Amino acid sequence: MVENKGQTVMLEKADMRDKSLHPIETAVLNELFKQMSIALENFAPILVKLTRYTQFPIETEDEVLERAKVMDELMDMAKSEDDIVMFFANAISDRIEEFENEQLDFPRMKPSDVLANLMMIHSVKQKDLFEVAPPNIISELLNEKRAMTVEQIKGFSKFFGVPVTMFID
Repeated sequence: MVENKGQTVMLEKADMRDKSLHPIETAVLNELFKQMSIALENFAPILVKLTRYTQFPIETEDEVLERAKVMDELMDMAKSEDDIVMFFANAISDRIEEFENEQLDFPRMKPSDVLANLMMIHSVKQKDLFEVAPPNIISELLNEKRAMTVEQIKGFSKFFGVPVTMFID
């Protein structure tokens, strides 16, 4: 045995290189890699489809229905909220929401009415919007004594998770 630790390690590595796999071990590894290749081959089209569903915008109503069906199936598969399939389901949900926000025609409302309705729906008080504007300014916006600034529109959009276009008259 060699006393120098560095030399001992080098000798142990050399011993590992000299050992060859037994023919049975080689056969098992070959079969394992063959099965892994088959599994990956079968998984590739599904991964491509999931990538398309989660990354690319929806263009038609039929696509919405198709993706909603896949999203429901994924959610049924999930064992918990942290399950990896929920990542894909949530991403598909985001694409559906984007499509609906862009495609659905909402009746045009005054920005003050939009703000008032969103505040009511979300049970938000004027003071809750302090990061966007102080309560006295919010009051003036709601009473149409003041027009919304671009920064306020962006702030309300971010706060309520709606497109900025909802606040543009």
